Amino acid sequence: MKRIQVAVFLALWIPAASLLAAEGAGGGSGGTGAVVKQVEGAGGAKTLLQQMWQKLRAYGPKLEAGREPARAATQAVGVRGAEATSTQLNPYWKDDKSSDPAHQQEVAELNKAQDLADTDAPGAARALEEFLKNHPASALKPNAQFALALAHGTAGDKARGRAAAEGFLKDNPAHPLADDARRLIAQLQ
Repeated sequence: MKRIQVAVFLALWIPAASLLAAEGAGGGSGGTGAVVKQVEGAGGAKTLLQQMWQKLRAYGPKLEAGREPARAATQAVGVRGAEATSTQLNPYWKDDKSSDPAHQQEVAELNKAQDLADTDAPGAARALEEFLKNHPASALKPNAQFALALAHGTAGDKARGRAAAEGFLKDNPAHPLADDARRLIAQLQ
């Protein structure tokens, strides 16, 4: 019974003590806690943009240099007494663009523009705007729109970054990156 009482006391006392210590260290109005928040706020935008770039790059398609896109493995199964045929079945995958040269070119263009963002954010923004102009009906358009918002934000052009993110949300409200676009808009205010 005494152990239970000690456990309950510690469970209530530790959070209360840490809360009081935080207020005593300046977590209330005006102390050193405001400086910590200010420092976090200064680097927070840059960190958020870097995280979003990483997420976008992981989400988007990539081409492997020097290799053909992977194909599905096929197996031949024989049935005893079945007639042998000299042709193999080639499965058809609806909407498979892995061997389409035009799609591969689009992916390469988009990846090149995104890679530019590491060294030249304004150049990446120009390349992404060019991509969107040249490929208005591309399946990669949502990724390019989101990347454009990130490129403008990285370059420090908050107004254009916010406008690009709002355009992305307007065109793609159910996209997996929609919540990230909302966070980006809030960050670029």
